[in-house]
Formats: sequence, structure tokens, C-alpha cells
Amino acid sequence: MAEKVEGLAEAYALFAQVPDAAEHELGVEMAIIGREILAAQHADVAKLTGALDAALALQLLIDRLKIRVGLLAKGGRGRRAGQGGPFYGRFVEFGRSAQTVVVTRRIKKRRARGNNKNGNTRRIEYQRASTRLRRRGPNRGTPIGSPYKLRVRVRQAHPFVAQPLLQETADLHLSDYWAKVLALAGDAA
Repeated sequence: MAEKVEGLAEAYALFAQVPDAAEHELGVEMAIIGREILAAQHADVAKLTGALDAALALQLLIDRLKIRVGLLAKGGRGRRAGQGGPFYGRFVEFGRSAQTVVVTRRIKKRRARGNNKNGNTRRIEYQRASTRLRRRGPNRGTPIGSPYKLRVRVRQAHPFVAQPLLQETADLHLSDYWAKVLALAGDAA
């Protein structure tokens, strides 16, 4: 859910020509931009339990001229469940369509049969379902411990990480920075 800042290639080219003081100043400016974006995300995130709000993070990589703000995976490229905040952050950000899914939680034994090759259809077999039957609900009459159908309601998107106004804020800060740096470089020459 990270967003790229436009015009970064041009900034790399100019960055090689500015003195070290301007490099330090750019790091400070990037930190200010990152904190403003993080504050805007904190203001817009849904706060029912506070888990999404607590998972928002800021990572500043000055040597690569990068700011990462949002639901960030901890450590490297491998992103597993729970590392980038709660799993439902993606559902809140992008929304979800209404659908019916097959739920298989609390099922101890399951085995895959077939491999979709040579005419064998891949299917999952569930073993050891209870002999007791569900007594109510839309899955009434199915054994407890067997897969069941669950209706998932539609959820509208509530974007809190990617916001177009944040790009404008970053552009404004960087234009002020480059105006100061180029004015100082012009005075020194």
C-alpha cells in the first residue's frame, strides 16, 4: 500500500550536485513530509479498536531518498500475515464485495486429492466431521466441524493510506526546499 513520489529520478540527478549541507536539509524536509503524511493517516483511519491506528508507521531511508508511511511490513520483503498490521487493513482501505465463502476453520483433518493434471480434479476432502448437526442458521443440518457457507456483506472503501492530497503536500514542501537550495547554490557561485 505504498505510493511512489513522482519526479524522483530528476531529484536523484540534482542530488548528486548539491553540497552535504543541502543533503542534510533534504533529510530534514523528508522527515517533516513523512510526519505530516503519518498525522493525516492517523486522522483518517477507522478507530473502532485502535489496532489499525497503532499499526501505522513511518520509515525514513535517507540514503535511498525514500519515505515509507502506512501499514508497513516489518523486516525485508517477506510479508506474512500480522507483519504489516492487522490483516483487515486492506479490506478497510480498498473495500470488499458481497460474496458467499466456504469457511473451514476449526477443521482438524483435511487432505488434498488430485493435482489438476491428467484429468484429475483437485479437491479438498475433510475428515472427522462430528455426527452432531447444526440446529439453526443457514447451514442447518450440516455436521458440526464440516465446512460451511458464510455470507460476507459488502464494505465500502475507506482509504486512509493513499490520499491524493498528500502528494500535493509533499510537492509543496519539496518545491520550497529546491528553491532555497538553488538560491544558496546561486549565491555561492
